[in-house]
Amino acid sequence: MPEIRELTKKQIRNVLILSSKAYPMMELFSDKKIEELEQRILRDFDLETRKWYGLFEDKTLLGSMLIYEFTVNYYGKEIKASGVGFVAVDFLHKKQKISKQLLHFYLTYSMSKKYPLAMLHAFRPDFYKKMGFGYGTSCFSYVTHPIRLPKADKHYQMEYLNFSDKEEVVYFFDEIYRNNHGMIPRNPKDIEMLLEAPGLTTVGYRENGRLLALLYFGLRADESTNETTKMKLEILFVNSTGLKASLNFLNSQSDQVSEIAFSTPFKNFYYNLADIRALDGRILREPGFHHTYDAGMGIMYRSLDPIKLLLKRPCTLDKLKIRFLITDSFVEETAKDFIIEWKEGKASKSKGKKYDLEMRLDISDFSSWIMNSIDLTTLHQYGLVEISDEAYLSVLNQAFYYQQGPICLQRF
Repeated sequence: MPEIRELTKKQIRNVLILSSKAYPMMELFSDKKIEELEQRILRDFDLETRKWYGLFEDKTLLGSMLIYEFTVNYYGKEIKASGVGFVAVDFLHKKQKISKQLLHFYLTYSMSKKYPLAMLHAFRPDFYKKMGFGYGTSCFSYVTHPIRLPKADKHYQMEYLNFSDKEEVVYFFDEIYRNNHGMIPRNPKDIEMLLEAPGLTTVGYRENGRLLALLYFGLRADESTNETTKMKLEILFVNSTGLKASLNFLNSQSDQVSEIAFSTPFKNFYYNLADIRALDGRILREPGFHHTYDAGMGIMYRSLDPIKLLLKRPCTLDKLKIRFLITDSFVEETAKDFIIEWKEGKASKSKGKKYDLEMRLDISDFSSWIMNSIDLTTLHQYGLVEISDEAYLSVLNQAFYYQQGPICLQRF
């Protein structure tokens, strides 16, 4: 009978051997590579915020996963959430529902810990959507020339950052976390690795002793000419001044850099560009819909406690009771039929059976909506939510309006 149990340090090497085929992009093709990663994992193995689990048939490891505990900015408030990574199945035991068993354990374990939210990076979004995960964070990838970025009307002096600036960079990342719904605090060890990463340059812009922008990038020669340089970077900023300084710095590299590539979680970022066209010059639709960016979907979310998440979500409804009927075929313990009432924007679970409105939807779509990845009008337009009185749609959208979808830059 298969059994899922917590792993020991001695079993991590077996996990990495199993993962080498599940994640070829990790390039674990030699004992040396496996040992290097094993040592990095073992350094953090005893942290309370992460635990390794394996699925065994007798003594044979058939699958593994790493469960994280996170603090998440949920509409400006802190909540606990779980994350899962390193989900891997032995190459010789595919199609035996091992991943399904691991994910079901992960979700029920998270519910036992009272985490209202679960999250993951989905290598197979279709697979995880069947388990109730909804589409969440997005990124928008640009490839352009520095000259197409705006030049500022004043000079912003950028500075190199290194390990001695660690505390300031930690505070900078903490400020981004506090200001953005969906964000997870950046681990100080991750910041250390960033500031010491070989081949990576980190620069920032300070004003009155405060770090307003941070860019880290790698450079490589253009293979076709060897005369110009390509830059791949990350742009982070806490306000418009930091963004202006960053874009002005990139514009100033136009004499050497022929191409810059970056991604951003902000859908309308192209409003900052002097020329929105991507370097390939493609027209996506006649007569003049220019290729501007490529879009990708990242973290998927799953509500584990719909009631708790609704009670904490900002809303301006008053004197309204809504009955929620949620379809969830993967986790039986999820609350599926309940009534929430709002009085002057304050929500509570109703003890009575009367309600003004009824909403029916799948747990995956509820999860996307509760995280503000999609609004109710769009869900209704796509036939993904049923509302007993459609006249309430505009009222609900206005009452639940929040200016930002979820943003998460954490890798796990």
